[in-house]
Amino acid sequence: MSGSALDVQVGPEERPAGAVIVVVDGLGASYVYPEFNAYALDGSPLGKAVLFNLTGSGARAVEVRVPVPETTKSHSVLITGNSETDPQYPGPTIFDAVRERGYLSLAVLERGDSMPVLQEMDAVLYLGDNSMHGAEPTAGFRESAPPGLRALFQEWRDRFTDYSAPAGLPGYAGYDAWALDAAADVVKNLSGQRFVMLVNVGAVDSAGQNLGADGYLQTVQALDAPLGRLAEACHRSDALLVVTADHGMCFPAAKGKGGHSANKYSSRLEALRVPLVFLGAGVEELNLAGRWLEMDTAPTVLSLLNISSNLMTDGKPLPIREGFDLRVTCAPSGMELWRGEERLANASGDDEYCFRGLERGAYTIKAGGKSWTAHVSGDTSMDLAGKAAPGGEMKKIIGIILILAINLAGIAIIVRIWKKG
Repeated sequence: MSGSALDVQVGPEERPAGAVIVVVDGLGASYVYPEFNAYALDGSPLGKAVLFNLTGSGARAVEVRVPVPETTKSHSVLITGNSETDPQYPGPTIFDAVRERGYLSLAVLERGDSMPVLQEMDAVLYLGDNSMHGAEPTAGFRESAPPGLRALFQEWRDRFTDYSAPAGLPGYAGYDAWALDAAADVVKNLSGQRFVMLVNVGAVDSAGQNLGADGYLQTVQALDAPLGRLAEACHRSDALLVVTADHGMCFPAAKGKGGHSANKYSSRLEALRVPLVFLGAGVEELNLAGRWLEMDTAPTVLSLLNISSNLMTDGKPLPIREGFDLRVTCAPSGMELWRGEERLANASGDDEYCFRGLERGAYTIKAGGKSWTAHVSGDTSMDLAGKAAPGGEMKKIIGIILILAINLAGIAIIVRIWKKG
């Protein structure tokens, strides 16, 4: 939240030290989420893959869709939060926002990113060739990249062939594992350094377009182990892990090669529906219902890092933080925040306050002899100017009732005396 409100920390403030954003190219939520099933164009049911390290913990948004199921465009939407962004001129990105706060911008990219995205990075390891075999990673650095990070990126550049050389499905699985293992190793070696790293994993998309539904699902299933290794590295380093996709995958039938951006595929839920999972400090363990969009990813990452930005986003943060902010404006002096019979905080000296780290639930604000009720299920604002205080109004009503009761009792006594007379 922005502004000059007096901050009052109520609950624990847990903010990640950095973030890793994994974009699995072509991973459709219909194939990995238990809530959904996938079907081919001819109506044939398709199989599922179990990714425990994707769906087993963290905050999982159940219904998330991309505006365009196309790789380069979608990647730009993801890092800007803007559905109308131009990949060649993306405008402000999350990397611009974090760099202003002293974060390193890093990337391990297997495909799908424009030159402006590469130029955002302090250190990048990327594949300019989308072929599964024979490609050679390229490492690039700004002067700001730490020397140790340069050596580490170059080491993983040289290890790519060992991962991707096997033929068939092992080569597809190794291609993806290389990016995830490289990211895990980078996270382990960034102790004390704040960072945001973008990781693009490319073989799932290739498997869908070249190996059919069965090969696609086997390549998806092979993600589970390296995702687990990356999740463990992020946990040990107090880093946020975000796992999502740029689009899903469709198939014409149970047999046959798939696609996502052609007209016959692009309107299908199998192509538009993607996973979105957040794991790390300050993130609630929940399955989030409702309809969400790819544009919500960037503002959610920045919210979890407690970083404000000037993104031209048409998205909004997902309400998945463990602690939320309650901003109170035009407040009388002597603010108190209560939950039930417990006073959680008091503050004075200002007319605007921000109570931070609140759990979901109902709270009572007391000030100037009045009280107000606030329901918190996300970051919430209350302007008390001109608002009738529910507690104060109730006292007035009770007073009126008592006065009426006393008057009625007096009238009854007078009537009895009159009758006796």
